[in-house]
Amino acid sequence: MMKKYLLLSFVSLCIVPVCMQAKPEMNRKATFDVAIENVDVKLVEKLLKREGIDDENSKKLLLETAEDVVAQCEERVSLLKSGWDCARFAWWLMWIGCGTRVCVGVLDSFFNSGRLKGIEKPVGFFTAGVGVCTVSGFYYLVQAWKCPTALRRLENARTIEDLIKNAPLSTT
Repeated sequence: MMKKYLLLSFVSLCIVPVCMQAKPEMNRKATFDVAIENVDVKLVEKLLKREGIDDENSKKLLLETAEDVVAQCEERVSLLKSGWDCARFAWWLMWIGCGTRVCVGVLDSFFNSGRLKGIEKPVGFFTAGVGVCTVSGFYYLVQAWKCPTALRRLENARTIEDLIKNAPLSTT
């Protein structure tokens, strides 16, 4: 029984290194493609510096992949198509709605109670605090409307495209 386990362990240890070294060129191509599709500028720069591009055909294929990613990113620069920007917009819209509702409710109860002359400090501070939150919510709502996450991703995709266009062919 022990011999079976030893033999199985030995066979497994012999197979694993062979599998890890098989087809390094395919793994390299996949690494470039994954880095481009994930719009990872630093990884693409690192791969270009370390490995470079072997031939004109590889450069052409990588450039086509980068152009496809740029086209996809351009399509996603929209509030409804960019998930993170849409979620931020919905959050700040809810924030403003709740803040406005609380402000209106507090002011309505304040004016209906007949305490116009005797301003209570806690109610005034509370209303001012909620008002400041509502005003800051408007600022962030406008920022979310501009889709900064989608625009940043598009800018990174264009940077990757430029890096590949300007990359020299490796001489090794």
